[in-house]
Amino acid sequence: MPVSPEVDAYTFEAGPSAHATVVLCHGFTGSPATLRPWGEFLHQAGFNVLGPRLPGHGTTWEELATTTWQDWYSCLDETVDRAKEYGKPVFAFGHSMGGTLTLRLAQLRGDELAGMVLCNAAIYPSQRYSRVVPLARFLIKATKGIGSDIAMPTDRKETSYDYTPLRAVYSLQQLWKITRKALPEVTVPTRVFYSAVDNVVHPRNSAIILAGISSKDKSRTLLPRSFHVAPLDYDAEKLFTGSVEFMERQLAKKTQGAA
Repeated sequence: MPVSPEVDAYTFEAGPSAHATVVLCHGFTGSPATLRPWGEFLHQAGFNVLGPRLPGHGTTWEELATTTWQDWYSCLDETVDRAKEYGKPVFAFGHSMGGTLTLRLAQLRGDELAGMVLCNAAIYPSQRYSRVVPLARFLIKATKGIGSDIAMPTDRKETSYDYTPLRAVYSLQQLWKITRKALPEVTVPTRVFYSAVDNVVHPRNSAIILAGISSKDKSRTLLPRSFHVAPLDYDAEKLFTGSVEFMERQLAKKTQGAA
């Protein structure tokens, strides 16, 4: 289906002197637009940035209903292949479901990543969808949308769907289950950002992730004033600068290790 430029994938190249390449993965029912300010900040800081548009996103919720988590992961997987072509260290960032996919990436291709940053990543089903979806998906096509959970009292809206297709939610639940079970397989350096109040992904998800992964270098940072869509909320600058500091530290360690 046709995709408007504002919600399509983007690539920001920093040139030969780029410090590293970042793959920036958006969340469920959202689009790359949610993370564009983050990507622009990283680009200004000297990083290449690839922001893929996951299949079924940025078009219609009906199209999303025809896709599965395997489709979404394949897109992220292919984007990492493109990121490697720059010949720079590759970092993977993910927000919400994008964080789940990034965790799965770290489980399968962790040796190719210099580090991982997660923001309000999901790994555990919410009460809203936990038990009813397996049956309800055959009876109900969609429920109310989950986008624009933003604390900042402005007209700012996340570009996301007004409806959430239950068939896609069911597939997402399968991704959560697989990824949660394999958390100990994650060993890459990890920085987890989480909001104090999140009306979409409970903050306990971040605690579960941090406790479950085997990374020796891992930490969790609170975003005290933001809701779920932190990249568009009060703590955006804290998230952006913190992720740059994390990458700079990992790159410095790599340089020292090679000396």
